Amino acid sequence: FVGVDGGLDAFLADGPVHHPSFVMLSREIRAAASAAGPAGSPASTDAGQGAAAEGQAALRALIDRVRGYFLTQQGEPRKRGFAGTGFTAEDCATAAAWKRHRERAAVLAPAIADIVRAFRRDLNVVLSRGVWRVFAVALTTYQNTLDEHGLLDFSGVLERALFLLRQMDEFARSRYRLEMRYHHVLVDEFQDTSRAQWELVAQLVRSWGEGLGAPGGALRPSIFVVGDRKQSIYGFRDAEVAVLEDAARFIEALRPDGQPRQAISVSFRAVPPLQAFVNDVFDEVERAEGALTAARKDRFRYDAQDRFPQDALAPQPPEATAPPAEASPVEREAPVGIIAGDTVGATASAVAEEIVRLLASGTIRDRQTGLRRPAKPADVGILFRSRESHREFESALERRGVPTYVYKGLGFFEAAEVQDTVALLRFLAEPTSDLRAAALLRSRLVRLSDEGLARLAPDLAAALVAPADPPAMAGLGAEDQVVLGRVRACMPSWLERVDRVTPAELLDEILRETAYVWELRGPRRLQARENLKKLRGMVRRIQNRGYATLGRTAEHLDRLAVGDESNAAIDAVDAVNLMTVHAAKGLEFPIVFIVNMGRGTGNARAPIRVGFDAVDEPAVSIADYQSERDEDAQAREREETKRLLYVALTRARDRLYLCATMANGVCRTTRGSLGEVLPRSLVALFAHASSLDGLEWTPSAGAAHRIHTPAGGQTPRGDV
Repeated sequence: FVGVDGGLDAFLADGPVHHPSFVMLSREIRAAASAAGPAGSPASTDAGQGAAAEGQAALRALIDRVRGYFLTQQGEPRKRGFAGTGFTAEDCATAAAWKRHRERAAVLAPAIADIVRAFRRDLNVVLSRGVWRVFAVALTTYQNTLDEHGLLDFSGVLERALFLLRQMDEFARSRYRLEMRYHHVLVDEFQDTSRAQWELVAQLVRSWGEGLGAPGGALRPSIFVVGDRKQSIYGFRDAEVAVLEDAARFIEALRPDGQPRQAISVSFRAVPPLQAFVNDVFDEVERAEGALTAARKDRFRYDAQDRFPQDALAPQPPEATAPPAEASPVEREAPVGIIAGDTVGATASAVAEEIVRLLASGTIRDRQTGLRRPAKPADVGILFRSRESHREFESALERRGVPTYVYKGLGFFEAAEVQDTVALLRFLAEPTSDLRAAALLRSRLVRLSDEGLARLAPDLAAALVAPADPPAMAGLGAEDQVVLGRVRACMPSWLERVDRVTPAELLDEILRETAYVWELRGPRRLQARENLKKLRGMVRRIQNRGYATLGRTAEHLDRLAVGDESNAAIDAVDAVNLMTVHAAKGLEFPIVFIVNMGRGTGNARAPIRVGFDAVDEPAVSIADYQSERDEDAQAREREETKRLLYVALTRARDRLYLCATMANGVCRTTRGSLGEVLPRSLVALFAHASSLDGLEWTPSAGAAHRIHTPAGGQTPRGDV
């Protein structure tokens, strides 16, 4: 505060002195400025150590409050207007004083930001020491456990293989044997390769370029790599997009006399208007951010050779690409559409209505014949950014009688049929548990109402197994009395068979007695039946491994339920496909809806983050400390999100819809969302998605694109 006019006292006196929170802050700042010695100085006595610890805690609290006043939530210094503090001129002695205070605070804010940043860096260094100790202990224990059992995990297998291949003396014979056995190495989807995986491949073929170990014969040994850097979307599996460029240079060095690098830019998947739209979208992305990320090895690039050439497409019959002369209004619409709703439910309803409309009167190009035919549910793909985003859209389609299939969908133990069956097994394993009794009573095996459950509480287990009817049964509704009476009549027989027959046999018998197959009707019947079949198979595998009792079986199912168990795979059916963009990679659909474009992967960072700093040394970041590594991770995530958007847009063959949820008329995009990297001019169109006459999007360079708005001013607000 030395460089501020009037010093500390004048600065604080001009502040919002009529507000209690600022009064407390000003007192703490004055106390810290007038402290006799440095905070946290060493003390020899217990009392001195306690006072030092108390002073350190007070200093930490003061720094947090000063940070909240001078810096934004993102840690940036407040600008000249010093807005966002929540205070006004009414909290100050005069309006002139508030103005002087804000001007001086804006001057101080950058220096405060540097102090806070330095404090957090030093604090992070201290805290990270403990993390390294814990990590070292955990790693040693884990490695010793693997060694004791003679096991290797996936990363260990890769590391051991690389170690052996690098040993030219000890492992030479085995290495040459590999080279003699495999003359040609082909690697597909190379953009999803990690650096360690590429080094493994390189070690197998490196000697070919040196003339060593190469087998004799008519054909020279070769390596063939296929990859698209624009589709590298598996960074969370350690894939590095820069490895593709490294491999290209390596292969060029093996064959310096040829042209080993070839580019394929022609696509026969999508209709020309969609390809032109993709070109213009990523031209805008490149134009907006290319200069800012030019130095990054992992940056998304969309160069001239990446563009889909509009004049290089093979000629197709007119009936394949153009609607017939008597085409319906659906067939004459623009191939790109935008759907927006006030809530996720409203957006899901609008998407479901559009799918129903397309299935009723829309046509698509048949992939086999190239001719137009009516659209079917299997021709539609709904893509989302994260795995938990599909439920609203699945429900909206099922309410309209449209079959759905969640491709590689998780949530096996969240499916209704699995929860019903597990609730049954858990209660039979512990029939004295009121909590397990509640789950069984509310399952579709019993269907007791919420009101009935409340009347029977808290003695729910007794209501199922007690010899006499519970006193509260007389107060239940007619239907509740019937269902409770039926399950009470069956319960003695079920409990009598527990551990007298195998859990799998008991489960099959009860499901047959209760005619549970009736609950599996509806659009999800195929998936529900396969899920139930999968659960019965899991029970059989558990009992075959020694978990013979029903109690052990239920406990093991509980442990499995906390994992990422996927729904059972079902044979290809005529159903709308719901999947993540990652799962859609390599697939294509005539009609694609990219939904929840504003929803990302979450803004919360992990409390402890381990990575590499600028010189490839391990670094730890704890809590809200923002390190250079964290900043680089955010930039890396943004580049991968651009590639994820490219994969999503290029899944469509005939029609493409961009869908988002609005908040107060604005499409707000969170960190990691596809909308975050979409051109701003295109995101702005979501606010006008209810236009009756459709929209146009005009890129910075190029022709305008017609945008279809299927809601046409009638965007539903959700299903009732």
